[in-house]
Amino acid sequence: MKVGQVLRSDEFCTGQQSARAISFHMSYEPYEALIAPARTKASILRLIFGIVITALLYMLLLRLSWQVVLQVSGPTWFEQTMQIPGPSSPSQMFILLGGFGFMTAAVSFTVWFLHHHSPLALIGDLARAKGQFLRSAGRLYGVAIGAFAIATYGETLLPNLPLIQWLVLLPITLAFLFIQVSAEELVFRGYLQSQLAALGLHRFVWIMIPSVIFGLLHYDPTVMGGAAPWIVLSTTVFGVIAADLTARSGTLGPAIALHFFWNFCSIGLLGFPDYLGGLALLSYDFSIMDGEKLISLMPYDAAFMLLAYLTVRIALRR
Repeated sequence: MKVGQVLRSDEFCTGQQSARAISFHMSYEPYEALIAPARTKASILRLIFGIVITALLYMLLLRLSWQVVLQVSGPTWFEQTMQIPGPSSPSQMFILLGGFGFMTAAVSFTVWFLHHHSPLALIGDLARAKGQFLRSAGRLYGVAIGAFAIATYGETLLPNLPLIQWLVLLPITLAFLFIQVSAEELVFRGYLQSQLAALGLHRFVWIMIPSVIFGLLHYDPTVMGGAAPWIVLSTTVFGVIAADLTARSGTLGPAIALHFFWNFCSIGLLGFPDYLGGLALLSYDFSIMDGEKLISLMPYDAAFMLLAYLTVRIALRR
């Protein structure tokens, strides 16, 4: 009788531990690891000031870098890069993606100067973030074939870069994509979202404000025409998903992995012939300026996003 009671007690304790583990991964409790450093210097005025500093410093560094590029490459190359719809050669894409490194520098300076803590605190525990990034990325690329099929269903694809050239450039492409996506995640999820959460605001506020800003910054009716509002909606939803993953994991690892995978598929694998397609292996057979065609792809885009999100959620359950 006593043995049975002990066994039932052990089973009960094990069940409690399992329930706590499940609850931990299903809730936003891990997010405290990112909120705690932000809470020490949290105020709405400091946050507004921080956003202004980050934006101005980023634009200043970017402008100075473009002046250097202009001097080195000449006005012809520069004009081709800045023309509508947008850059579409490998060199132009590397310049564009590399410029996001200044965003990382700007937000890092803001966190150090204004909030008095290490910029690494925006990421969370580095070992944990690395593990979550690798698990998420591994699962995402494990379903890449299915995701690619969703994204290209019924579409005519054209060759873009020759396979050999694409493979040679691939390591550099991945490195520059990582610079770009990590910069955006550091600013929107690492800094803005965590600072808003540190103010004690409702989760709806600290999830939606950075996500809506992130979406609005992708509004470009000159290039995308009538599809521009739909692109804003899509990127806003992506921001919400990345915010959710950050809060559930307590690090930026999963959000960076998802963003990295997403941009690799849309920039490094399949792009548009006249817009951000300089590093893609394949391209669509229509222009980015074909708004009606872009809108028709939105359901596939949504399905692709849902599949990617669920894949990362599964990876985080380990």
